Amino acid sequence: MHSPLQKVVDGGYCVGCGACAAFDHRIKMVFDSSQRLVAALPEDGGTQLAASACPFAEGNPDENQIADRLFPSEDHQTDSRIGKYLSTWAGWVKEGEFRENGSSGGVGTWLLAELLDKNLVDFVVNVTEKPRDQNGPLFHFSVQSSRQGVLDNAKTRYYPVEMSQVIKHVMNTPGRYAFIGVPCFIKALRLAILADPVLAQRVQFTVAIVCGHLKSASFAESIAWQLGVEPGQLQSIDFRAKLPGRPASRYGVKVSGTRKGDNLEVQQPMEGLLGANWGHGLFKLKACEFCDDVLGETADATVGDAWLPEYDTDHRGSNVIVARSHQLQQLLMDGANSGRLHLKPLPVDSVAASQAGGLRHRREGLAYRLWLADRAGQWRPVKRVTASRNHLQPHMQEIHRLRYQLGLASHDLYQQAKRQGVLQVFVDSIAPLVKAYDKQVSPSRMRRIWNRIRRALLLLKIPT
Repeated sequence: MHSPLQKVVDGGYCVGCGACAAFDHRIKMVFDSSQRLVAALPEDGGTQLAASACPFAEGNPDENQIADRLFPSEDHQTDSRIGKYLSTWAGWVKEGEFRENGSSGGVGTWLLAELLDKNLVDFVVNVTEKPRDQNGPLFHFSVQSSRQGVLDNAKTRYYPVEMSQVIKHVMNTPGRYAFIGVPCFIKALRLAILADPVLAQRVQFTVAIVCGHLKSASFAESIAWQLGVEPGQLQSIDFRAKLPGRPASRYGVKVSGTRKGDNLEVQQPMEGLLGANWGHGLFKLKACEFCDDVLGETADATVGDAWLPEYDTDHRGSNVIVARSHQLQQLLMDGANSGRLHLKPLPVDSVAASQAGGLRHRREGLAYRLWLADRAGQWRPVKRVTASRNHLQPHMQEIHRLRYQLGLASHDLYQQAKRQGVLQVFVDSIAPLVKAYDKQVSPSRMRRIWNRIRRALLLLKIPT
């Protein structure tokens, strides 16, 4: 019988967080043939303690159950899309270079720096870029003890990282810690805290980043290849370069590396590059197709991009913020009252609207993907969403099916191109799948007319 971790790994649901490896030294986090971080398990599949920290293993508490333990206050309200919350905001940092150096409004980095400055924590755990002269992965988790260390690691990185070493560091090194990460990593950390009293004592705060999905390392590599830096020659990448005069959502990318021995640095808008369309889901982890947490429901606070018309016009970027911890909410309010933050209360519906595409994919689309897995007799994680297909019209089922297929296929098709050393092989092989998906997403004129007619008939309660 397969162990809980073995089911996750064998099914392709490992998100590469590394929480399991922090509890079982025999588990190693490795890059697979498609440049995804996965757990390499021992023959027995790992210990039960290791499995208890996995965000996708069966039998572990879900996001609702974790949040109920963390946020029992009567002050909290609950929304099915964003989880429990005390308050919701939109805004940005007015002081310093937080906004300039961040991916959007800089509020997440500001919160972490504020926790250090107010002596509420001794260390911050975040993702840092490795020095250019070092081989191996471009990014990794690190422990910061200074405000500058937090500021230097401000931006979001669409690149695989894992937490096993920093979790071990926290276990072995006394102090008060704050973590920042994507929702499934924060969930894994919460599960690890439930399993280890030392972690529970030392991890004081968590901040989540709103997540569309995680990427394999091939995403960064493929973007760089399109800009002239061949695989193996990429030294650094800024996934969220801000471009003055353009909406915040139309950001750029900047890569540094070598080409034929010469140093190369290129920056250009992301749009037009293969992989820039987040809806295509190229290089997406399969686990992300079976996740139902967009807004980091187990974190003390969540920050993300304010993808709303009234905020998108400013290229400097703005945040949506969900506060769940009374202490972090107070820091935000104090920052706003002192003029250091520009914050405006934001209705929950607007917070959800800012992430509407991700929520549709993780709720309506997830229900359909669960149904597909069940129909195929495949093991899949238990989610808060019920497997179904009847809630989707046939053309929407096809959209979700094609997107799922596109994301899964991109890994192997890219590796084929890499083996041949010809980027165009990937471009040509992925093009039919992209075209089929785009055609379904952009319905014909007749379909648009029929959809309008159908909506009118539904309003009149006339069967179609």
